[in-house]
Amino acid sequence: MLIRKAFTQLRMAARNPSQVRRVLASELKMRSGTPTLRSVELAVTWVCNLKCEFCYAEDLMYAQKRPPNMPIDFVRKMMDQAHELGVVHVNITGGEPMIRKDLFELIDRAIPKDIVVSVVTNSTLLTEDKIKSFKDAGVSTIQMSYGQYYLKSFKREYGRFARSLGLGVTISVVNIESERQNILDALKWAEEDDYSVLFNYPMRYKNGGLDPELYWKYRYHPRVREDNLFWSGKDRCPAGTHKIYVTNDGDVMTCDRIHGSFGNLHQERLEPIWRRMYDEFIKVKSFCLLETCPKQWTQNNERAGKSYDPSLLGSGQDPFNVFKGTKFEKLTVPATKFTQDMMSRSSGSREIPADLAKVNGTPQPVKQSVERD
Repeated sequence: MLIRKAFTQLRMAARNPSQVRRVLASELKMRSGTPTLRSVELAVTWVCNLKCEFCYAEDLMYAQKRPPNMPIDFVRKMMDQAHELGVVHVNITGGEPMIRKDLFELIDRAIPKDIVVSVVTNSTLLTEDKIKSFKDAGVSTIQMSYGQYYLKSFKREYGRFARSLGLGVTISVVNIESERQNILDALKWAEEDDYSVLFNYPMRYKNGGLDPELYWKYRYHPRVREDNLFWSGKDRCPAGTHKIYVTNDGDVMTCDRIHGSFGNLHQERLEPIWRRMYDEFIKVKSFCLLETCPKQWTQNNERAGKSYDPSLLGSGQDPFNVFKGTKFEKLTVPATKFTQDMMSRSSGSREIPADLAKVNGTPQPVKQSVERD
C-alpha cells in the first residue's frame, strides 16, 4: 500500500526527469540514514487578503500592517544552500503568495529547476493566465486551500485547467470535525480530476484538534498526501530533520505550526542551523510534534503501531509554539522583531490594508476562515 502511495505521489509531484532523479536519490539517502534535508516550507510574504479564524501563521503575519517581503536574491541564496543539503521540494506559502507581484520571477530566478515547487494559494487571485505563468516559471503543483470559508474562492475549473497543462493539483484541507464533508468532497474530486489531497494535522487553536475518525480512515489512501509519510517515509514526524520551515523574516523553525526559532538566515547560513536541528530531532521519535493531547497521542501510537514516548508531548501554553515549557524551548533563540512586536501588542482586531482586501480587483468583505494559507 505504501509503495503504491509513494509512486502515485511521485507521479503527481515531479514534472521533469531531473526532479525524478533527485527525489529518488534523496529517498535512498534518507532510508540509508544519511542526514538529508528534503522539504522547505517557505513563507515569502506576511501579507494576505483574508483574515483566517485560526490561521497557523497569525502570530507572525500581523506583527505590523505591511511587513516587507523576502527579497528574491535572499531567497536564491537560501535555496542554493538548501540545495547543497539535498532539498528536493519547496512549498511557497505566506501570507498569500500571489499578493507578490514578482512571485513568478522569484520562482523562476531563485529556485533550481531540479527542485519540485508547489505554491499554496487561497485561490482568490487565481486566473487561467496566472496558472500558465506558474507553469512557465517552473511550478510543479498548485496547492489550493479548501474548506468552509473557501467555498466561494475555490474554483474546481481552475484545478482542471491546471491539470490540462500538466501541472499537479493538491487540495489542501484541515483535519478537524467541522470540515468532514469538505474533506470527503475533496477526496471525490481528487479521484475524478486526478488531484491529490493534503491532510493538514491541525494545531489546537480555536478548534477541537484532530478529527481522528476521518483522518485515520483515509490517511493511507493513495490520493492523500500527509507529511509524515511523504517526507520521512514512515509514521514519524519529519519536523526539524527532513522538513523545515523558513519564515518571511528568515527564522528557521521545525514546522510551520510550531513557532520556535532555531536560528535566523540573516545571521548565519542554513547548514549550521539545520545541523543543530537535525542532531536534536533525529533522536526525537514522535508521530507529530504538534500534538498536545495525551489521549490523541495514545491513539496515534495505537493506530500507527508505535510506542512513541508521551514525555515528548507538546505543551498547550502557546498554541503557536508547543515547545513552550518543554525541554525543546531552551534550544530555540529569541524571536525576530516582528514576532516580538506582535507579542507586545494588546489583543484586538487585525487590520488588512484596504487595497489588499480584493478578489481579482473587486473589493471584498474581509472573511474569517478555518484554514492556513
